[in-house]
Amino acid sequence: MSVEVDLLPEPELLFGGNDPCIDPRLGLLSFGPSGVRSTSDVRRIRIGAIGTYGAICQMRRFLERLRYAIPAPRSGRVQPWHIDFPGLGEKGPLKFELELDSGAIEYISDQEHNHAMGNSARKKRIEETVRVYEQRFEDLAASAHPAPSIVLLPLSKELVERCKDPRYQVDRILYERRTLNKSARLSNVPVFDFHHVLKVIAFRHNLATQVLLPSTVNLSRTNQDPATIAWNFTAASYYKGTGWPWKLADIDDRTCLLGISFFEEIAEGQGSMRASMAHVYLKTAESQIIRGKPFRWAGVPRRQVQLSRMHAREIVSDAVELFERQRGVSPSRVVIHKTSPFTLEESEGFDEATNSIDVVDYIHIESKPSIQFFHEGEGYPPVRGTLISSTNGSSFVLYTVGFIAAYSTYPGSTIPRPLVLHPYRLDSSKDVIATDILALSKLDWNNTDFCSREPVTTSVSRKVGHILAEMRARDIEPPQAYRFYM
Repeated sequence: MSVEVDLLPEPELLFGGNDPCIDPRLGLLSFGPSGVRSTSDVRRIRIGAIGTYGAICQMRRFLERLRYAIPAPRSGRVQPWHIDFPGLGEKGPLKFELELDSGAIEYISDQEHNHAMGNSARKKRIEETVRVYEQRFEDLAASAHPAPSIVLLPLSKELVERCKDPRYQVDRILYERRTLNKSARLSNVPVFDFHHVLKVIAFRHNLATQVLLPSTVNLSRTNQDPATIAWNFTAASYYKGTGWPWKLADIDDRTCLLGISFFEEIAEGQGSMRASMAHVYLKTAESQIIRGKPFRWAGVPRRQVQLSRMHAREIVSDAVELFERQRGVSPSRVVIHKTSPFTLEESEGFDEATNSIDVVDYIHIESKPSIQFFHEGEGYPPVRGTLISSTNGSSFVLYTVGFIAAYSTYPGSTIPRPLVLHPYRLDSSKDVIATDILALSKLDWNNTDFCSREPVTTSVSRKVGHILAEMRARDIEPPQAYRFYM
């Protein structure tokens, strides 16, 4: 057996004026976000807020701080990925402003907050707080015309401290963990994850939101420096409020890439599942969500759940039809990414849905392989974009993280793990498949890192599935735009 090693070029991103750059922060700094046509084109994003008086005061200080430059950390080690945040404003390079509309603010009174926090049981505090937010979203939707582009949700320090799950070291407010062996008794649990349920309540009113922890507004997160917090928040706000901070440059505009994942939807007395899908139209950067029809999930291990032929056909047919409606043309290529193996029954359903498509690829992406590679004698991890395949095997290995040539170093602190790509149907070359995934690892608008480890096709569909698993999402038609879930 012989091994082939190739190095793929770094995919480019497009920013303002359709100018290319491979680095999100450098591209934003040099050209402004995608959609900005000239140096005088400044976008203003109108934002609203819901929170206690104290939390909103802190949020105001945070927004004011974002108007000015925030220096990146300096250390003895060269870290070119750390770039000063330039500040927002009309004269800044980012070419947009965040404008808080006082008419789109809903305050949670001290009485309401104290009443919720006065409960002796943590779960009761969460339930009561969710009810307060539901009412405030109702009030905001009724009074703010037009609706704000984004609603910021700054959480008070007391809310986080008194409601977060004590089993975790992070500020995550969990009511109950979801497992199928609890499905019967969890059928009426009102909340699973506080962040996720706020998303569901908001998109009932067609509102995009950004939840702000105290550590974010104070620029004091333990795992991020202040400049990185500012970069990530502003990129996410731009996407939710007006458009795409950056787009991919080199994937054909008639290619439709889909990521399929599964999530538990607990019904009365039984466990069931839906298929959750994120699909991305790359030339326009649109990211749309489709929720599949429910089906029973009983007696099957989590990682072995698969679609029936009918469900596979329906969910891909829905995606192709949505592509045709929004683009006015059929896709010439459809690529399906899954994090679980494909079955014959699934592939038959996918084949039926794509029988008129010229090029079709089905790729199982294994994200936790045991395999590792190293540069002999050099001490550096493999370069991002390294593609490894054998002459007698169908699978191949891709490093989406690793040594970054543009930085002349590896920005991580742990040994990078590759992805293993298992083609089930392959009409394209392995280089094209790997380049797709390498490019899609740069399309997470929730952060401004050089890249992520996973492509957004799989990471987004999984994150969306967590939100759609909330009880309040069971009986509503969820929005298709990803900005409501991010």
